[in-house]
Amino acid sequence: MISSESLTLLSQMGAEYSVENVQFPGPLYTLIGKATVEDQVRFLALTLEQIIQLMDAREHMNSVKWNHKTIDNFLSVLHRQSSELKECVAQYHKSSHKKAYEIRIKRHFRDLMKILKKKEYSAQGWEQIRRAVRSHLNRMDIIASHAKTLLRY
Repeated sequence: MISSESLTLLSQMGAEYSVENVQFPGPLYTLIGKATVEDQVRFLALTLEQIIQLMDAREHMNSVKWNHKTIDNFLSVLHRQSSELKECVAQYHKSSHKKAYEIRIKRHFRDLMKILKKKEYSAQGWEQIRRAVRSHLNRMDIIASHAKTLLRY
């Protein structure tokens, strides 16, 4: 499950979140909210993997004044959550084709990386990414809670 620990560490990295809007795939989360539990778990695992790839670019974080120990702790928590979700995904039958949500979420994170590169990995760019990651973690928490409720019944 996505934990408040991830969100706490993310907020500890910087000051106030950037006020500049970042693109967010809200309709995709709405679609996933109505999907099967299997697809929800796959989506959560994939999205966590994408967040890890995005945030694990320490060589490009010279412009931000984030505490590197906090970043390491944040990534460690995400890796743990990701491995737990992958264990759940392993119980499901392997899909023979890519689902539309897989393509859309990968495209979204590729676009976030383009924004970061366009802003030349500036502190402002990283703050935008941190805000986007916070939005993802909040929405993922809702999806995880929903999936957990469905699994109980």
